[in-house]
Amino acid sequence: MAAGGAADAQARFGHSVKGLLTEKMTSCGTDVIALTKQVLKGSRSAELLGQAARNMVMQEDAILHSEDSLRKMAIITTHLQYQQEAIQKNVERSSNLQDQLSHLLK
Repeated sequence: MAAGGAADAQARFGHSVKGLLTEKMTSCGTDVIALTKQVLKGSRSAELLGQAARNMVMQEDAILHSEDSLRKMAIITTHLQYQQEAIQKNVERSSNLQDQLSHLLK
């Protein structure tokens, strides 16, 4: 009977070990799934950061282009002011000439 009790205890121990191994395998599987999700999340974060960097470079290029356009517009504005002043002086001169001509013709 002692041999039967030992065999019975050994069978229970075997079942207990199998149960623990099953639990450990399930736990490891769950950990692998969690790790995979985390890696995928990190990969997506890196992708988003890359896209943000590309967008920032595009915005920087647009800002530089805008600055260049503003500089050119300022130069054009200055030239237009010079032209407007020259036209105004010519109008004043022509007005004076018209006065002188009308005075001479009288």
